[in-house]
Amino acid sequence: MATVAEQIRNVRAHIPAGVTLVCVSKFQPIEAIREAYEAGERHFGESRVQELKQKTAQLPADIHWHFIGHLQTNKVRDLLKLRPYLIHSVDSEHLLQAINDEAAKQGIIQNILLEVHVAKEETKSGFTPEEISRLQPSIFHLSNIRVRGLMAMATNTEDETEIRRCFQQAHSLLGNLPIFSAGMSDDYPIAIACGANMVRIGSSIFGERDYQQSKIKNQKCQKIRAVFFDQDGILFNSMPYHAQAWVAAMGDHGLPYTALECYRNEGRTGSGVIQELYQRMHGEEAPQELLQTIYATKSQHFIRLTGGQLPETIPGVHEVLRFLHTHGVQCWVVTGSGQRNLINSLNNTFDGVFQGIISSFDVTHGKPDPEPYLKAWERSGFKKEECMVVENAPLGVRAAKNAGLFCAAVNTGILPDSDLKAEHADLVLPHMQALLEWFQQQL
Repeated sequence: MATVAEQIRNVRAHIPAGVTLVCVSKFQPIEAIREAYEAGERHFGESRVQELKQKTAQLPADIHWHFIGHLQTNKVRDLLKLRPYLIHSVDSEHLLQAINDEAAKQGIIQNILLEVHVAKEETKSGFTPEEISRLQPSIFHLSNIRVRGLMAMATNTEDETEIRRCFQQAHSLLGNLPIFSAGMSDDYPIAIACGANMVRIGSSIFGERDYQQSKIKNQKCQKIRAVFFDQDGILFNSMPYHAQAWVAAMGDHGLPYTALECYRNEGRTGSGVIQELYQRMHGEEAPQELLQTIYATKSQHFIRLTGGQLPETIPGVHEVLRFLHTHGVQCWVVTGSGQRNLINSLNNTFDGVFQGIISSFDVTHGKPDPEPYLKAWERSGFKKEECMVVENAPLGVRAAKNAGLFCAAVNTGILPDSDLKAEHADLVLPHMQALLEWFQQQL
């Protein structure tokens, strides 16, 4: 395996002079960051205030720390105490004002970037291009922040034309601002070609993140402040339709598939489901065009089976959500689904109780990778022991436990309880009423 220093050399060979490399060090151990430092790097990116605090105490003082994660206003004070070199993710006027006010109290001027939303995922954060144009004259009157430029993320797709569109649109809004932060490991060459002069690169330098280091052994959910709900099989009784649709779509393309396999693969992104079966059948990766075709076929079958209507909700889930909401607990949705009709209907169906939604459009790696639940946890702003997951699928349970989160599994499907217990679910319950009774005992 290549060392961090060797990986840096490989990346820098593709970065022209004048482009700042920010090594994305979130979830990486101190030793790996120190190796990058010794290779000459000085710009590092973190997404959690507490993790940044721990690392600043252990690493050299001349590191330029970039805050690149979603920032809640209740974390602004602690972040500014750490004197970040640059905050990339300022995504609202409310956050702008909070940073300015806190910077004034601390007697500093904070450099920031405005996050601009140009991707085609509705759940991504940031100012719209229209808001950026409207904001620019007024923000320069805020005396304790200095707007240095824009940050943008492209649509999560392999379509280079769409990625280029995102970066070009964001760059066109830059005006006289000096910094355009865009591009990550998968798309930074395109971003640079579109004018980016700062790139944020993690996995191409450090490899895949060491999620296991943040797993909490024998974890207890000490005080519940946020609950992350899976969608299919937990909120909607949609899994029978998904199973039938997948069996039909795979059969249409000569791939034998069963409902039981569908339930055991629940939580993967659509492309991940197809790729896993295709590789097992053919010993090679499926062509991208085939992935798109099969998933489109599956979506057509799903619409046919449901009549274009939303599936019924899982019995008892409304009562669970209302109970949590009235007790001040944040409720989030974390789903591998790409069914836009379900995702877009969530807040209407459930009376606006959800604080946020993480879907397949927001992540690079779907379940069983812990990324979806880690992203929800990061955005919640709470400690891990204050968060928990409600799942019904073995791969979802695995993702939750690999993210270091307490997980209650509600078995609403056709799998035996042993499948959920094998993935180390902390609780296995037979229905939503049992989950409600458990919450009533905890809160």
